Amino acid sequence: MSTLASCPSCGAALSFRPGTMVAVCAYCKALAARRDRDPELIGQVADLVDTGSPLGLGGSGTYAGRAFTLAGRVQLKHPLGGVWDEWYLALDDGRWGWLAEAQGRFYLTFTRTPHGALPPAEGLRAGGPVDLGPEGLWTVGEVSTATFHSAEGEIPWAVEPGATYRYADLSGKDGAFATLDYGENPPLLFLGREVPLADLHIQGGARKPLKVGTQSLNCPKCGGALALHAPDQTQRVGCPSCGSLLSAENGKLAFLKSLKQPHQEVILPLGAEGLLKGEKVTCIGQLRRSCTIDGLPYPWTEYLLLDSQHGFQWLVESEGHWSLARAVAPGDIPEAREGQKNLRAQGRDWRRFQDVEAVVTGVWGEFYWTVEQGERVLVSEFVAPPCSLTRERQSHPGGGEEVNWSLSTYLEPGEVWSAFKLDGAPPAPQGIGSFQPNPHRRALAQSALWIVGALGLLLVLVMAESVTHRNEELFHRQIDLFELTPGLRPLAAGDVRKGIPAGRPGVPAAAGAPAEESQDPVFFSDPIQIKDGHQNLAVTLSAPVNNNWIEVEGALVSETTGVAELFLLESSYYHGVDGGESWTEGGQTETVFLSALPPGSYVLRLAPQWNGKVPPVRAIDVQLRQGVLRWLYPGLALLAILLVPLIMIFPMAAFEGRRWQESMYAPKSGGD
Repeated sequence: MSTLASCPSCGAALSFRPGTMVAVCAYCKALAARRDRDPELIGQVADLVDTGSPLGLGGSGTYAGRAFTLAGRVQLKHPLGGVWDEWYLALDDGRWGWLAEAQGRFYLTFTRTPHGALPPAEGLRAGGPVDLGPEGLWTVGEVSTATFHSAEGEIPWAVEPGATYRYADLSGKDGAFATLDYGENPPLLFLGREVPLADLHIQGGARKPLKVGTQSLNCPKCGGALALHAPDQTQRVGCPSCGSLLSAENGKLAFLKSLKQPHQEVILPLGAEGLLKGEKVTCIGQLRRSCTIDGLPYPWTEYLLLDSQHGFQWLVESEGHWSLARAVAPGDIPEAREGQKNLRAQGRDWRRFQDVEAVVTGVWGEFYWTVEQGERVLVSEFVAPPCSLTRERQSHPGGGEEVNWSLSTYLEPGEVWSAFKLDGAPPAPQGIGSFQPNPHRRALAQSALWIVGALGLLLVLVMAESVTHRNEELFHRQIDLFELTPGLRPLAAGDVRKGIPAGRPGVPAAAGAPAEESQDPVFFSDPIQIKDGHQNLAVTLSAPVNNNWIEVEGALVSETTGVAELFLLESSYYHGVDGGESWTEGGQTETVFLSALPPGSYVLRLAPQWNGKVPPVRAIDVQLRQGVLRWLYPGLALLAILLVPLIMIFPMAAFEGRRWQESMYAPKSGGD
């Protein structure tokens, strides 16, 4: 139940809920601290900055089944400029929740008693890990200092006008969010997550109506007309007419400085509307940035897009290459150490491409932060075409720093021209983009369906051939060469004692006498019946030759027509040792394939030949089969099918080589 009291400045009624430490008078803006008796005046707050918040004091909603009321708000200044809102939720169970609002995002947290001492702020590094024990491992998104600016309603902590508060924002996986508040001793821990505003079901409250549509203002320097498309979130405006940098607070423009702007070839004009990736967007800002590598400047342009939900995206153009970038929570990206070349994140493997210092050189239009010409950030890029992950590290005044990650997706120039209905044809991109898709890889992927289909068809044909080719044996015999050769007899056991080398298959019948004139050995088979005139034939010769050879001239002769199908077979096998190295050559078995022959009766004629008078082996084995599946043709077909992707690999590899020539982390040659 609330306790009523009177404002120590004007006497107006003040309300203090259980846990309220400070209340702001709605009439005189006095800041009153709760005491045992009467409230104590501790100062007066400044006017609230109109941040365009959709929330209002006194609004009510529900979270996790618990009702709450928006009891108060504090506005804190960021060291880089601008303010953000901290709304305080008084839950019906007596607890307090903190709803931070920044750049259209909402983060709901609750106090949590830490297990052990929290790490000191000095030991935290943006982008580095923080182990909170049972609360898990977190990533530091920002370490900085906030300054109290203003407040309204009831506040559950002791605020002081102009006081500064050291803090660290932590990011976890899947939208988890935490804050370490070093404004207290010991520090406080707040745990929660990013929440869609619709999930809180907030209704009512004394809130101002949202500014929708475009707000027309004039430049205080040159009087030129300016159109603000996000007046509630705009912090800086670059006048496209005179080049002045303007501040934008409470819907008013104030001159800050004149800028020496570079020449800008505008492709996407301010106010251009389009439908990009199914989302209605408006170009509200143009940022020119540049980095220097080996003494040469490399500029690019970033177009700030406002979507229909008042969120922001970036359309980036560099030498004709386009990409669309969106913010990614640091907690969803593992720490990228200095020099680390590979990164596993977002379910993909990323490869480090470059580390540069990006400098803002030109500012046109409106921006949601206090951008400055000359603003510098350290950029590390990791690529996995067609996407890239980019980390930007920025230092704050007073020793703070923050890390922001963005996920970029490559766009074809035609997509941008079509989305914004630009005139003419887009200029061709120059060179190869760091995460430009490899067109040869795309062509290979597109041919994959054809390759799979061709392989499937080949498999079906091979299976069909396997069924139809029965591999039927028509003839098989071992042929004794001594029976075919007049004047030779087999080697007898006594021949060894007579000095005839062992291992020779035979000797002349009359050793030492003049050899008779002999006829060439020829073998004729019994008639062989060929019934199927559509299947091929295969003749196989096997001979156990050793450092020798034997050749067979063969023919299948039709007994009906006398037409002969000729073939030649050879068994040749040699081996030995040369220079301490063993070697072999040839083989003892050979097969030749013959075309299908008309059905009928055939005789197999075989005429073996060898070197010298004595055969190198006692017998040879000859086999005739019909319907033999010949794997040579399926193999050639398979090679032809695979030749297409094999040919594509070379230009694809060449493209990747040219891409990585532009990288600071190009693969080193020489075996490094």
